[in-house]
Amino acid sequence: MLSSESCQKVIEKFVQSLGDGTLKPDDKIYSENQLARILGIPRAQVREVYTALSVLGILYGQQGKGTFLGSGDIRQNTEILYLMTLFTNPNYRDILAVRCILELGAAPAAAAKRTKEDLAELRRYAWQMAECSELSELSRADFAFHGRLMQSSGNALLHCLSQIVSGHTEHLLIIRWTRSPMEMHLQRIQEHLSMVDALERRDSEALIKLLTSHFEDLEKVVED
Repeated sequence: MLSSESCQKVIEKFVQSLGDGTLKPDDKIYSENQLARILGIPRAQVREVYTALSVLGILYGQQGKGTFLGSGDIRQNTEILYLMTLFTNPNYRDILAVRCILELGAAPAAAAKRTKEDLAELRRYAWQMAECSELSELSRADFAFHGRLMQSSGNALLHCLSQIVSGHTEHLLIIRWTRSPMEMHLQRIQEHLSMVDALERRDSEALIKLLTSHFEDLEKVVED
């Protein structure tokens, strides 16, 4: 999980640079070492933020050359960065509620627009969960599954928003898997496979029902 203070410092630096025009599409950005020195934070935490921004398409790397600002719309990038600052001191109940709204809302579009490649990737992530020996790996596979589910909706902005929100609930997934007996693990893995089956049938009602159960389960972690 990203350090709240470090994340906020990096994001604020990007927002400032985008706002005053010193950073433009396809410009090379500070190296991890440079920004760590400027902001007075560990390099490892800068790397985590850069990785998150790369997943969202705001940054991209070129081997041997460095990291660059993406060529996307500046306004959209700035808005996404502003959104990320809202989660630097998270209220997990509210964040989980937003994630639930996003995924349930995207379910009909995902059922209508999913591709064979989406189904194959979703099944791969679900089986990864079954094969993972480490809880952190299992959590990452779960995160990747839901990211691909949102991506299959065909709405890039929804996908970006869900990645931001889901990143702040990842530790809840680890807690949930840690507290659960093995039979519950198997039930949850089967639940994910059932989501893929519902997508394959283009059955949005079944998908929504499965997602609702999934989030009710996560809600219990917040309550505990």
